[in-house]
Amino acid sequence: MVLWLAIAAVSLVLAALLLVLIRQGAGPQITRATHQAAVSCEALRAGGERVAQAAPDSFASTAQAILDLALRDQAGTEGGFWRSGAGVVAYAFPTYDGTGIKRDPPSAELERIGSTAQRALDSASLVTDVRPGLREAVVFSACPVSAPQRGLAAWTLVRVPLIGADVINPLILAVSLLLCTVVVSGAWLGRLLARWRRKSEALQQQLAQSERLATLGRVSAGLAHEIRNPLGTMRMKVENAMVAPAEVREARVVSALESVLAQTGRLEGLVSSLLSLTQPFAIERQRLNLQAFLEEQIKTHAPAAAAADVQLRLALAPSLEASARPLAWFDPVQMARVLDNLVLNALAHTPGGGAIELGAARSPSGKLLLWVADDGSGVPGDLRSTLFEAFATGRTGGSGLGLALVREIVQAHGGQIALAESARGTRMEMELPWPTS
Repeated sequence: MVLWLAIAAVSLVLAALLLVLIRQGAGPQITRATHQAAVSCEALRAGGERVAQAAPDSFASTAQAILDLALRDQAGTEGGFWRSGAGVVAYAFPTYDGTGIKRDPPSAELERIGSTAQRALDSASLVTDVRPGLREAVVFSACPVSAPQRGLAAWTLVRVPLIGADVINPLILAVSLLLCTVVVSGAWLGRLLARWRRKSEALQQQLAQSERLATLGRVSAGLAHEIRNPLGTMRMKVENAMVAPAEVREARVVSALESVLAQTGRLEGLVSSLLSLTQPFAIERQRLNLQAFLEEQIKTHAPAAAAADVQLRLALAPSLEASARPLAWFDPVQMARVLDNLVLNALAHTPGGGAIELGAARSPSGKLLLWVADDGSGVPGDLRSTLFEAFATGRTGGSGLGLALVREIVQAHGGQIALAESARGTRMEMELPWPTS
């Protein structure tokens, strides 16, 4: 966007410069000067009737006053009154660059002034004339002030300094070429960016496909490992029972069947967890009292915590503890599965005499912050980067699907979960949205 804005700004500047150069050509300047001279002449004619009716002794002062008043706001315009047989009878150049108002008429232009004024009297209308030149053009304008028989006309003169065609035309050409270059470069850049975007999208799709295949490979390897162990145990038990002597065969058969039943239960749990992970979640949010919900989770796991000699406690931020309104907005069944997994993991890694804390507060971003923290052995460093991936586990006998399921449930609620920094043990933090109203 910044690049496009820069190109647009440069294009606008070049277009404005090109317009200024074009306006500096002889034609546009003479057109503007002609209009200015005509307007000034009409202004003189409007006040010229007073000059025509003035007494001879006050004629000069009245004419000068009219000229000064009409031309003082017309930069570069000089003018006066002309009478048949007498020539220029009054003249003023109020915007003259010298000191004071110029009062002596331009001698080099008197002939052209007289001819233009006489034509205006003869035609009884405004007449304009242009004297071209190499360095400047002079625009004359004259209009009758009184009846032709009285022979008084107003006239104006505007000098137009000209830039030579040998200077202005190459400048116009150069700026035009530069403007075209910028516009074409912008179009080419836009096409190039569009092509890069298409390639980037294709690369992103390929990367996503590669990540999916890599994830599928890890899941397949983990699943194969988790299935092979129970199958190996069952095969070994059955083979031992089959080759056992007759006097102990019955006991070994019973032991083998018990082992097969146990390993079948393990495989069933693995398949159930995998199905829960792969199937879409039907999140049914409810408004509920957060403290009551968390206290219920504490009661659910209290017997297992007592058996492991682990203290299970609840920690609520003071602002949440004092609030009487519904503080949670999530699916209580799915969030109970999340807390079950996190608390069971914490119990598995917390030694006797330790503690597990289940807490809630308002996060710095204004969301609901839930955490499960323990003072156990913590998460190994090599497991931190893959902690929430399927079949990533550091617990003997664990399937590695629990935390993957936890992440899916939290993300389905529009939240996120992460392993937080902790001085001791493990601290899992979740951020969830508050009720919308």
